[in-house]
Amino acid sequence: MTRACRKHALIAHALFAWEAFHGIAAAQTITFSPPMPASDTPVTVTLTEPFDCAPQPLLVARVDGAFRFQSTLTDGVVQCPFIPFPPPNRTSFDETLGLLPAGTYAVTWDVYLKHVADGSTALVSSTSATLTVAAGALAISPGFTGNWYDPDASGHGFSIEVLPGNVLLAEWFVFAPDGGQAWFTASGPITGNHAVLQAYFPDGAGGRFPPNFDAARLQAQFWGTITFAFDDCNSGTVSWSPTATGYASGALPIRRLTLPAGLSCP
Repeated sequence: MTRACRKHALIAHALFAWEAFHGIAAAQTITFSPPMPASDTPVTVTLTEPFDCAPQPLLVARVDGAFRFQSTLTDGVVQCPFIPFPPPNRTSFDETLGLLPAGTYAVTWDVYLKHVADGSTALVSSTSATLTVAAGALAISPGFTGNWYDPDASGHGFSIEVLPGNVLLAEWFVFAPDGGQAWFTASGPITGNHAVLQAYFPDGAGGRFPPNFDAARLQAQFWGTITFAFDDCNSGTVSWSPTATGYASGALPIRRLTLPAGLSCP
């Protein structure tokens, strides 16, 4: 490095030290990407300040719908590992907030100055911004897997499972019109928050308790369609339109009964 370059670096260090502790209070900004996110969209927050060699802000608190970031600077000459020339006016830091439930969030960024002489720390600036997250479009995901039923009609219900290829599998454990247990197995493609399934039931003389079960004397008969539509991860509606003799069309509300270990919804 030439003597002129070394002189420029020393002057730049001094200038950045002055900027860091005399101009930052009025120049911090907080922006979001996207600016108006939905609950099914990842959110990034960008914290911007004058170029001052500050470290990456840390997320120090995330409670009750609020995020708080913190930067701690040191007084004296700022020792930048590298100072580009010409030096930039601003430094931006990106932090990922991830997927957020619908609601309003407060994001605060506190900047502290630590004094080398005595180790004391003082708050020099605090900037806040509000983020509003709208409800996103609900889509059936693996977290919908589990057992579902109508609490007012406990005694029959559905076991559903989200399969690869965007397919919903459902088994309805119910009763026949004239009494006796019955069950239907159905599957079909998922479209957003609902799925229309083709349902079948086993029929034939081979349907007996083991060891008398005989798959060769058992056939799958088409029963009709079953449609699931979910309002959220814990509630929805099921409706059915049978073609099998003796069954009538209908609908009922359903609520989640179980959630398998290791899954979350959404």
